Amino acid sequence: MTISDRQAPVLIGVGEANGQSLGLEWPSPVDLASAAANAALADSGVANKLSASIDCLLATRLFHDSGVPHQFGSPDNLPDAIAQASGLNPAQLIYGDVGGQSPQKHMNDLAIQLHEGKIKAAILCGAESIGPVKRAKKAGHEMDWNQSSDRDFIDKRTEFPVLTMYEFRHGIISMPMAYGLLENARRKRLNMDRTSYAKDMAELWSAFSEVSLSREHAQFAKHWSADELLQDDGGNYQLNDPYRRWMVAQDAVALGGAVIITTAGHAADLGVAEDKMIYLHSGADASIPIISQQMDLSRSPAVEWAVGKALDLAEQQASDIGPIDIYSCFPVAVSLVMEALNQPDRPLSSYTLTGGLSFFGGPGNSYSTHAIVALVQALRKDGSKPGMISANGGAINKESVGIYAAQPLDGGWSPDRIATPNYLPPDKGTKPDHFASGNGMIKSYALPYVKGVAGAATLWLQDENGIPCIGLLENPPEDTDLIGAAVTITSDGKRNHAVLR
Repeated sequence: MTISDRQAPVLIGVGEANGQSLGLEWPSPVDLASAAANAALADSGVANKLSASIDCLLATRLFHDSGVPHQFGSPDNLPDAIAQASGLNPAQLIYGDVGGQSPQKHMNDLAIQLHEGKIKAAILCGAESIGPVKRAKKAGHEMDWNQSSDRDFIDKRTEFPVLTMYEFRHGIISMPMAYGLLENARRKRLNMDRTSYAKDMAELWSAFSEVSLSREHAQFAKHWSADELLQDDGGNYQLNDPYRRWMVAQDAVALGGAVIITTAGHAADLGVAEDKMIYLHSGADASIPIISQQMDLSRSPAVEWAVGKALDLAEQQASDIGPIDIYSCFPVAVSLVMEALNQPDRPLSSYTLTGGLSFFGGPGNSYSTHAIVALVQALRKDGSKPGMISANGGAINKESVGIYAAQPLDGGWSPDRIATPNYLPPDKGTKPDHFASGNGMIKSYALPYVKGVAGAATLWLQDENGIPCIGLLENPPEDTDLIGAAVTITSDGKRNHAVLR
């Protein structure tokens, strides 16, 4: 075949695996990732030739190594463990960064390395066995997933706090609590009451749930109606205000995913069929500070910048984009990208290719690997329009976007199609770890429930000087919208305490 741009980065193989498909009761992350890698090699159509030319393996970081450890351990060199189990011997081994943005972020980086000739072919893969871990703990089953290695690897982990001790002490002890603050802040911006906003979230998630039925490896595939998502049935208990259980990411998965990227010229030399090649046209990556250093939790400048920049670099408008997958750990993560795209006539179901992290499943940092797999498959089936991946990390602190297409870019690809990462500074007017006293106002909140009993509400406050801070409200009134309520704030040096005025 004739390739007009031999250095253009192309995806040529994708694969997935789950514990059930492998027939394993206690699959390890290495089992799952290596199975997905072998599936991606087979998908390329030139597995033997391609295996010999893979000179880079990048493994997404396990939750176990992202601050959520368990007693069963993990390899001290996960990329090497996956490579050995896959029968590969890449010269370069990379262990990815923390966060759901990382698969797309690293795909952008690999594309540049390929274009510059630093590597020939790379496999990006990852897995999580959080489901087996939870079952093993409950059953008292012993496992040992530790594995030694004497090979060097590149560690891509960056120091970027997802939650600080200041936030933790104020009840933000989980992502549902962090995102609850963002969700209610957005509701306030839209001037919606709790009932209307909950209905909108349920309609979005209902549409996503139906898509999960189309994915072979979906872990929680089921179509939920919007009404069902607003009720207690099916274990759909109130997790907090604003979320129920099935409106948040479900991490009890056994999933592996893999994507192979190389240059168009090398793919052609290997004999990869042209209709297998999917081109990465552009990418953008942005980050914003933690919650307590933002003035407006109802928006995400990182999302707005990365989505707009990736479209510009691909020379596309939002209306030009066909298949899309938006990282969907919580409804607000999807809603903010939808706002950035500003395509109100798009069906809700068209914003996911997998069913999302509630119904496909949320394999830690690696979810968007599966989204990329699904996008490649969609573009191979119908490549008439380019597609987009939106990947999110932290509490929408980190956003990575990629634009893909079945055809090469007119005029050729160059590394400037990948934007320099944009690290946005703390908002003016904020103070880190701010302790306040005096009068204040509640701008957003998240109210946790444990077995139907409400706990202390975490508040996002504005003090009398207009400075945001986080606080706690003990014994909050139930079934009450706290936004806009006036409070008196006192501090004990560790926490801000609020009392309704």
